[in-house]
Amino acid sequence: MALLIILGLCIIAVTIIVITAKRLMLIKESEKLSLRLENITPYQISHKYRKENQHQYEVIRFSDIETVLEHSFDGQFITSRESKLFADYYSELYNEVNDYLKRFEILNIKPTEIIEKFASDFENIQWLVKSHNERYLKDELDRYSDFFDHCLKYPLDNQQRRSIVSGEDNCLVVSSAGSGKTSSIIGKVKYLIEVKHIEPQNILLISYTNKAASELTERMNIEGLKGYTFHKLAIDIIGQNTGKKPSICSNTDALFLKIYQELLNIAPFKESVVKYIIDFQTQESDWEQRKDERRQQLSEQKIAHIKSKVPDMDGKTVYVKSEQEQKICLELSSLGIKYRYEEPYEYSLADEMHSQYKPDFSIYFEKDGKTKRIYLEHFGVDEHSLVPLWFAKEKGISYDEANKTYNDSIAWKKAAHEKFGTKLITTSSADFYHYDIRSRLKILLKGAGVPIQEKTDVELYNMVLPPNSKQEKSFIRLIVTFVTLVKSACKSIDDILKQAIEARDERSEFIIRNIFLPVYQLYIEELKRQNQIDFTDAILQATDICRFSNNTKYDYIIVDEFQDISLDRYNFLKALRRGTPPAKLYCVGDDWQSIYRFSGSDMALFNQFQKYFGPTDINMIETTYRFGEPLINLSSHFIQQNTVQLKKDIHPFNQQNRTDLKFCAYDRNNYCNIIEQLVEHIPLDKSIFLLGRYSFDDYYLSFRYKSAKEGNRFFYFIGNRKIEFLTAHKSKGLEADYVIILQCNKDTYGFPSLLSDDPVLNYALIKSDPYPYGEERRLFYVAITRAKIETIVLYDKRFPSVFVNEFLNPEKITNESYLKHPNANKKWTKSADQFLLKLYNEGKSIKYISGKMGRSQTSIVMRLNKLTQ
Repeated sequence: MALLIILGLCIIAVTIIVITAKRLMLIKESEKLSLRLENITPYQISHKYRKENQHQYEVIRFSDIETVLEHSFDGQFITSRESKLFADYYSELYNEVNDYLKRFEILNIKPTEIIEKFASDFENIQWLVKSHNERYLKDELDRYSDFFDHCLKYPLDNQQRRSIVSGEDNCLVVSSAGSGKTSSIIGKVKYLIEVKHIEPQNILLISYTNKAASELTERMNIEGLKGYTFHKLAIDIIGQNTGKKPSICSNTDALFLKIYQELLNIAPFKESVVKYIIDFQTQESDWEQRKDERRQQLSEQKIAHIKSKVPDMDGKTVYVKSEQEQKICLELSSLGIKYRYEEPYEYSLADEMHSQYKPDFSIYFEKDGKTKRIYLEHFGVDEHSLVPLWFAKEKGISYDEANKTYNDSIAWKKAAHEKFGTKLITTSSADFYHYDIRSRLKILLKGAGVPIQEKTDVELYNMVLPPNSKQEKSFIRLIVTFVTLVKSACKSIDDILKQAIEARDERSEFIIRNIFLPVYQLYIEELKRQNQIDFTDAILQATDICRFSNNTKYDYIIVDEFQDISLDRYNFLKALRRGTPPAKLYCVGDDWQSIYRFSGSDMALFNQFQKYFGPTDINMIETTYRFGEPLINLSSHFIQQNTVQLKKDIHPFNQQNRTDLKFCAYDRNNYCNIIEQLVEHIPLDKSIFLLGRYSFDDYYLSFRYKSAKEGNRFFYFIGNRKIEFLTAHKSKGLEADYVIILQCNKDTYGFPSLLSDDPVLNYALIKSDPYPYGEERRLFYVAITRAKIETIVLYDKRFPSVFVNEFLNPEKITNESYLKHPNANKKWTKSADQFLLKLYNEGKSIKYISGKMGRSQTSIVMRLNKLTQ
């Protein structure tokens, strides 16, 4: 026992001796480490800055990280890049120090003050940098307060000043409507030149239009400073680096038109266009009949019918009740059949129970020198003579009652024809599922003795897309838009075609392969043949030059209207700023006014700026100098319903300023009178804008008032006033005392526009803003914030748009308020249609059917709408 005690004591003694020895050794090492820390070479910033401030580096010795940081960046803003370089410089030593600290803790050794301070400072570098920058910004704002008071005609506000003095490599200035973003840009340039002594030629100023770039340059009037558009800059870079300025195709629209017309001479291409229009293009239900002719527009009644793609035998536009009837119209025309839609029956059948009978189609043909008339009725029943389920729901009756009512109507019509000996042929919804409807109609017509004269592809094309018609122009615009988006998104059309194939999107695959691709290929070939490039090519070529050369070196790059940035311009910008260190970015824009998605703009490049450019100093400019309350609160609440938009707290420069937002209902008969009354109450010394969603929203005004075009501006003379009319898009950046917004109705061409984007464009577009009418909402925000005194929104009292209801009747707004009528993306087979109807009639949910059939819920709902018309 005693031996064990002695052994234990020996072990304890040895342990104490070992620990003591280790402590002494570690203490000695700690003294050496402290000495190393006292003699390490302090971090030094760029050679250029060292040279300019050499006197500092002759006296600096390392005492602690905080002191070195302050000495190294005295009078400077520390960028995130420099902060990282600074931390990286000491990181290896910190890892060693941290290892010692862990051992100190185990052996209960108190580290020396310099070791403790070094570790603490390193772990708090970010906080030290932040504190340093806050002091720098405050000192800078105080030192140059007088400069900011007088660098423009009026003093800059605090948020503008804060954005200007920011020294971060990436500075994003989030502006607001009327917040003075141009003043911020001018202030930034003057600050860089007059205070920071940056050479004007080392500042690159980029705007989106020649006019904006010129105005910025002229307003500053600084020698050596020049404003560019992305396109002009790209062309200059190509010329400087190749010794040959590129030849730009200035009118690509004309070139696309020429190519399209040439391709129409090739039978397969024309056949593909006709097939697309007939088989793949779907029409939407209009809340208002199309206004193709001014004479007809004033008399049309608003009904939810579908427009036929072709006119009747008299050349009149036909509106039918279903897409199946729409298809019958087209097939009758393609077979050379003359018809009228819902023309009164040749015998009077009106009585106390029935109004005059109007068969669906009256078909006319010549036989034995006489004009014959037969009738075609299309019945919406299946092969069992059963109506769709929705029919009963819509009528508010039982399914049995619905079938009885509808079939009684069929029997009554057939009896009428039998009584008067008139010829009746019939089709049904079942025919669309079990037959090719064209073949079915040919059999029925031949059986009735109707001569058939099938149209050629040329004749069919002229029917569905009359040359120089709005329809043909819209279709060509679709092609141009697709090609332009593909190029600006830096995508390959072959890759896009592959995506459509993989998605089993037969419709998009068809139009890309057979229409877009031939046009695209000829477009590229024609540019090459003419030794020309387009503006997108210029940006892409200039980007490659900047990536592989160091000929373009700027200290600062300032970009206006950054919310309109596209992927090709983003890549160009990244290439332009290459260097060591890279050029600093100062980008100004307003995501609430991002309205050019169809020009390729990608709002994600703005709203997720740091993801694409790296650490960023984000500055908000939230004082509006244009308008006041209640418009500020109302417009801000409206735009921020979309959570994709950045949050802002807009406030007026002058709290006493008031800007009203009013809504004024009209009916078609007093529309112009209402506008006249509004104009009469506006003082003569105040300016007025008339804004439309579309360039033809002044339609009714054109009948009553004289107009004049001056350059690119268009005016109406109302009363004794000359008032400018312009679209909401063109009004961006402009302002007037009073703004009257026209035609804010729930209509295909209303505000918001109910036109659905062609689904094929989704392969070339950026991911769409998921919020309902996201871009239309931003455009409406632009429109209502042009006024300084009052914005007046005009709407048809029968059909107020969903935006109008958001303000006037928010309690009525539901998810269904925002529903569009999207186009189909996939081609449906007869068997798929039958299976869909079977599941639907069994009462299965849309979600269940979607999963069962492997199609989107949108596609299922849309197809059911077609099948149950």
